[in-house]
Amino acid sequence: MSNSLQPQYKGKVGKIKKVYASFSDNDAEEREFFYRVEVDNTVLKGIACDSDLQPA
Repeated sequence: MSNSLQPQYKGKVGKIKKVYASFSDNDAEEREFFYRVEVDNTVLKGIACDSDLQPA
């Protein structure tokens, strides 16, 4: 996990708590997903995107 807002969680494994989908007005088929992540029983500030995540 990389988190500049909460550096004490950097490098730790977390689990996805919530998923948000975004929608584009230009292309209804194009979606991007954002995630809220929990590490050590704390939901981290901010959101993560697909490029921030990797399987554990």
